[in-house]
Amino acid sequence: MSVKTETQQILDTLADDAGWDDLVRELIRQRKITLGMREDEIQQAELSNSDINAIIARLSSSHSLPDDMRNTNNYKPGNATTLGMVAGIMAILFAFVFPPIAWLGASAAVIAGGFGLSRREEKAWIPILLAMVSLVPYLFIFA
Repeated sequence: MSVKTETQQILDTLADDAGWDDLVRELIRQRKITLGMREDEIQQAELSNSDINAIIARLSSSHSLPDDMRNTNNYKPGNATTLGMVAGIMAILFAFVFPPIAWLGASAAVIAGGFGLSRREEKAWIPILLAMVSLVPYLFIFA
């Protein structure tokens, strides 16, 4: 039997209003797709709905990314937060070497972080934190 014939038979068993999820479930049930299945699931005589849900859940979770700055759907480089982060890191690096640059960097980080917070940008608090961290060496010097 050809793949085209087998596919047509599977499609005929589905309801008329079936979606892609229903098709994938049926392909997993008939073991036409074994991606994400454990060996014992492949060997089982019949898969229950909970078995199929577990397989689909494993497949769904295997490609999810953490929701952080690497997720470019939420994070837009070049905004005020990015500028503030660069200024904050610069302030920390220059805190011991040349304090006037650190003061400028910390000021820029606070201002950019404030703009980011006012625009409700993600992670806009980080530049403000970096500016505060750049002040730590002065606390040790003056304490």
